[in-house]
Amino acid sequence: MHVLTKIFIVLVSLLSVLLVPLVVVYAHNEDSFQKKYQAAISQANAARAAFESSKSSHAAVVVRKDAQIQELDGSARELQRQTDRQVTELRRLEGQLVEAQGVDTDMRAQLSTLATAVDASQQLLDVLIEDLGALRKSALTSERQKVELDEALRDALAKLDAADEARRALQEELHRLKDDHADAIGTIQTYVAQYGTLRDDQLAAGMMMSERPIEHDLDAKIIAVNRRADRIFADIDVGSRDGVKEGNVLTIGHGGQFIARLHVIEVDINRSTGIVELEDEFGRGKVMIGHHVYGRKR
Repeated sequence: MHVLTKIFIVLVSLLSVLLVPLVVVYAHNEDSFQKKYQAAISQANAARAAFESSKSSHAAVVVRKDAQIQELDGSARELQRQTDRQVTELRRLEGQLVEAQGVDTDMRAQLSTLATAVDASQQLLDVLIEDLGALRKSALTSERQKVELDEALRDALAKLDAADEARRALQEELHRLKDDHADAIGTIQTYVAQYGTLRDDQLAAGMMMSERPIEHDLDAKIIAVNRRADRIFADIDVGSRDGVKEGNVLTIGHGGQFIARLHVIEVDINRSTGIVELEDEFGRGKVMIGHHVYGRKR
């Protein structure tokens, strides 16, 4: 085969290889362009319909705007008439304003006079308020002093009642002691007449229960009673810190009546125990819890 023929065959083969893709691309592009053309025609038709619709709407809007313009022209003419009336009213009000300014000048003069009078009244009111405050403080002080005096009076009356009750109890005890003393003197005289003078050991035994003077006024209550066959013991709610000492003889009373005596035999810090003396169970009554116990400094 001739060389040119071979070259021709190779060129034809190359052209066929190159033309096939171009044909495929052309066929594909033609179909795509056809679709785009159809879509463009549809969009143009839609735009034309929208334009016609917009044109109709614009015509309707123009008609409405013309009507609004006519209405606004009527409103403008009415506003012009109102403006003319308001100008007339404004001129009338300006005349009244001139008159009011004259009245205002007169009122300012009167207000100046009134302000002077008000200042004087305010000064007087301040003085009166200050005096009232002083009087109020004085009244409060007097009221406080009255309350304090009333409380002091109540305390004094309460102490006086307690003192009267204690005094009556002590008077009754004193009468009882005088009677007991007279009986004791008679008994001693009878004993001395029969048996002679008392010995020293007998006197010492009698001094074991001797009475110790009270150094502080005492006011207590019985908190316990212990009755035995030969003696009666009672506890009271005061002790050494209150001035109670062994040997103190206190008065037991109730309701202003003398009940018995309490001879202290044991003293704790805030509690004391004593022997009950001169109890009259069927006369003055028994010594009971809650009875008052008194002692006065001698």
